[in-house]
This record gives sequence, structure tokens and C-alpha cells, in this order.
Amino acid sequence: MKPQHVELIVTIAELGSLGAAAQRLNRTQPAITKALKGVEADIGTALFFRVAHGVVPTSAGEAVIDRCRRIYSDLQKLNEEVAQIQGKLVGEVNVIVSPLAALRIIPAVVRRFHKRFPEIRVGITGGHAPSAFSPLRRGDVDFVLGPTATPEVARGLKVDPLLSSPVSIITGAGSRYRDETDPAILSRGRWVMIGPKDRRPVYYAFFEERGLTPPDPVVKSDSTTSILAMVENSDLLCSFPSRPLPDIVTKWDIAILPIAEEMPSVTFALTSVRNRLPTPAALAFADVVRNYCRSVADHA
Repeated sequence: MKPQHVELIVTIAELGSLGAAAQRLNRTQPAITKALKGVEADIGTALFFRVAHGVVPTSAGEAVIDRCRRIYSDLQKLNEEVAQIQGKLVGEVNVIVSPLAALRIIPAVVRRFHKRFPEIRVGITGGHAPSAFSPLRRGDVDFVLGPTATPEVARGLKVDPLLSSPVSIITGAGSRYRDETDPAILSRGRWVMIGPKDRRPVYYAFFEERGLTPPDPVVKSDSTTSILAMVENSDLLCSFPSRPLPDIVTKWDIAILPIAEEMPSVTFALTSVRNRLPTPAALAFADVVRNYCRSVADHA
């Protein structure tokens, strides 16, 4: 399969239409149709079903498209890397970030990075482990900036620890729990959690270490804003990284519980694929992230 065929398949799959693919690739639709038939003949199987409003992948096409996306991403990275080695400030860096990274790390990092590389685009997507590592492995993004991957998830990944944050318990500013310090009473409260459904809540360890049954969260959400909106003006309880809380309490009607016992901490890392060499721009972005996190840790 030729490189132009890889681009053809990826474009058709993305747009779902031969006509739209022809427009994107600046070719005629008959030429696109002929090229696709030639690729399918070489492979020996149909890649797309023709439907009323375009095309959809066949089962074999799904596998081919997935592989072509990886190859196409690598080809794009190769072109960017060559241009950057030649001193051209082009290309992009793509990052998946957790809520804490979005609040406390990314704004300052992007400002610093764009002072040095104003023409490099930075794509930022919110996400949580472990699902965030799938697009990283596929090559859709360069880094994941968020909680450290567990050992079973981290196989094949390069995990660069950056910053640790203690964890606090928050509730509504007028909550009956706002001054509560007894873990037994807190274990009977209603809890919410930031993160995907399959993640173990951070606060579980706090209760288990004290011989208490940890309460299951009544709501789990990837959206930090949604969780804060629910906690505000309620009796709901939530564990939350402590570092961004001084800023958050000025914007939301929430309170930080005065827990004297030590809460678990969360370590944040910059994660990449071990056997994939980042572009010069991505390496520079990683350096900015490390330097900024080091400065934050030094002033903690």
C-alpha cells in the first residue's frame, strides 16, 4: 500500500463520504472511487459499504482503518520532525490533560511554550486515566498529563513523575459536614467523584485504613465543573486535589473540611509512549512542563 492510499483511507473514514474526501484531497469523486477500488482489489477485501448518505467501514475495513490511522499519524509526525530539524516552527503538540493539569499546569505551560514557539499549535483534550492512554498508544496524542499510570496500565509507556498533590475533602459552603472531622460520620455521607466509572475513588484508602467501609460514590463524572456545581450548596462530599483549591474556593461556594488525619496524595506525571520518539516541538513542550512543575514544587 502506498502512502497516498493510507491518506485516502483515513480521509474517507473520517468524513464518511467519497465526495467529501475528494473535496478534502482536491481530487474528483470518480478518481477517489477508482483509487479506493484499486486499494480494495490489492488488499482482497472491501473496506467500506456504500450506503445512502455515504460509506461506512466493513469489519475488515475497521482493522485496516485503525492501522492506517497509526501510519498516517507517524507520517505526519515525520514531516513535522524533518521541518523542525530544519529550523521551521511548524506542526502541533497534542496533550490529554486531567482536571488538575487543566486548572493548575496547562495555562502557564502553554503561555511559556508559545513565547518560544508561537507558531506551534497545541491541542488540549480533557481526559482521565486509564481511558486517556488508548489514544496515546494509537499516536493520536503526544502526551497524557495527569495522575500516574498504575503498573499494569503503564506497560510500554514512559512515565515521568512531575508533581504530587495532597488530597482534601470538600463539601458545600453551608453543608452540615463543613466542620466535620470524624471519619465514621463522613463514611455515612453521600459522596461524588471526579473520574471515569472504572476508577477506584481516592478516598477509599482514607476509610479502609481506619477500618471503615468506604461509601460508594452516588455520582461519577469526568467533568470537574459538573462535580463542583453539584457539591456547591449541598451536603455532598468529594475528594479533590488540594493544590488548586485556594483558587476554586474563591469561585465556588464550597468548603474544605478541617481533616487532621493525613489524606492520600496523588502524583501527576507526563506520560508518553516509550518506543515512539517525540518531535523536537514535543520534546520542547515536555521540557516546559517539567520546568514549570519543578518551580511549583519548589514554592509549595
